[in-house]
Parts: sequence; C-alpha cells; structure tokens
Amino acid sequence: MPHVLIMDDETDLLEMVGFGLTMHGFTTMCVSERADFFSELATRPPDVILIDIYLGTADGREICKQIKESKDFSHISVILYSAGNIPDESIMQSGAGGFVSKPFGVQELAEKLLSLCK
Repeated sequence: MPHVLIMDDETDLLEMVGFGLTMHGFTTMCVSERADFFSELATRPPDVILIDIYLGTADGREICKQIKESKDFSHISVILYSAGNIPDESIMQSGAGGFVSKPFGVQELAEKLLSLCK
C-alpha cells in the first residue's frame, strides 16, 4: 500500500481526504501543523506527499521547495492543492509534481497520487 503524508490546516477536510484515500488503498498520516509535518516526514518518509497551498501562517509551495531542496526527501513526489486561482508557474517553481484544484474527487486524487508512486 502506498503511504501518503497529507498536510492541511482545515482538520475536517484533512480527515475526509485521509479517510477517502484509505478507502482507495493508501495508508495515510494527516497533520495540520508544520512542525508535525516535518517530524512525521523524518520519522516515516511517505511514498507521496499532499499539501494544501494556503495553510494559515504557511504556504504549501514554500514547504514543497524545502522538501525538494532536502537531500533526504527530494525524491518524494509532492502534489499541491487549493481552491485558489494558482498560477501554473508558482507550482512549477515549487518543484511539485502536480496540482489539484478544490473541490476534487477522491478517485481523481487517488489516481494522481498512484501515478506518482510508480
């Protein structure tokens, strides 16, 4: 089973996405705080990462850049998601492997994540 690390500051959405991906065969770890995210990343590196762009006090694109600049984690694919109007250029500059616009279907998301796990 692919393991996905999910970060979102909206806990209801975080739980819903985590549950939906579990129903599609993923194991998930859901975190809402930046410090918890990096702690979990170091403890159990996932096969793929899913991060909301707008995280209150943080920006998922900047977190993605940090991951991609890390020698230990740069190989892990990252998908960003948001309800905002996000320029494609900012997604590419972050190093993310893709972007999903809210609202999204869990099936669509699962397929995208699985394609990056291979």
